[in-house]
Amino acid sequence: MALSPLNQRRWRNFCANRRAYWSLWLFLLLYGVSMFAEFLANDVPIMVNYRGSYQFPIFRFYPETAYGGEFRTQTDYRTDEVRCLIETGGIELCLDDPEDAMAQAPSGSIDGETVVPGWMLWPPIPY
Repeated sequence: MALSPLNQRRWRNFCANRRAYWSLWLFLLLYGVSMFAEFLANDVPIMVNYRGSYQFPIFRFYPETAYGGEFRTQTDYRTDEVRCLIETGGIELCLDDPEDAMAQAPSGSIDGETVVPGWMLWPPIPY
């Protein structure tokens, strides 16, 4: 798109004002970063590996029951119970004693049950 001579002159005058020119670039940079704000700071993980399947809670709602929990509401991924359910593949012991279940999980079995380990990928700033 070609600019008219008047607009070309206006653009040259704007670029000659160094403070305005660099402020424009700073504003554009901050605007671009804000487009990815959900990936920088959020209270839900970007990606969850649960029983071998990849889920993206940053884009889609997953109730707690999807991970073996009790409630059909928004999942609070920061609670010990939900972390345990995801990391152990939904073992029932997580609802009663999540600390003990997570301590046994690295061995590959919890109370004789085989564990399918899962994990969560969090944003750099877990809100």
